[in-house]
Amino acid sequence: MKKILIIFALVGVTTFISCEKITDTTWVYYDETWCFDKWGNSNVPENEKKKNIKAYLESKGIKVLKVQITDNRAEYEVLCEACNCIDGYKIQCKIKESDLDKALNENFYQ
Repeated sequence: MKKILIIFALVGVTTFISCEKITDTTWVYYDETWCFDKWGNSNVPENEKKKNIKAYLESKGIKVLKVQITDNRAEYEVLCEACNCIDGYKIQCKIKESDLDKALNENFYQ
């Protein structure tokens, strides 16, 4: 019986130690454009856009924990419709703090 308890204790401790916790995180932001974003066209369903953003950032070595997109069009009096103009949507990504410089190099801001 003692051996079984020791085995369970060792398995429990090993499992607990091996769990990776990411606690040092930060949010970064990006103002979406009409068609100039590095992860592709903005005229796709939101879930697909989030997947594209995450895949792009992770291809650059940035660990993405969460992606949110908010509609901020009401904040702008006039929006231009050129390809490189912002379209009023803000992309918010929760990333590891250690990846902040990489995200800033991809035109995200804090």
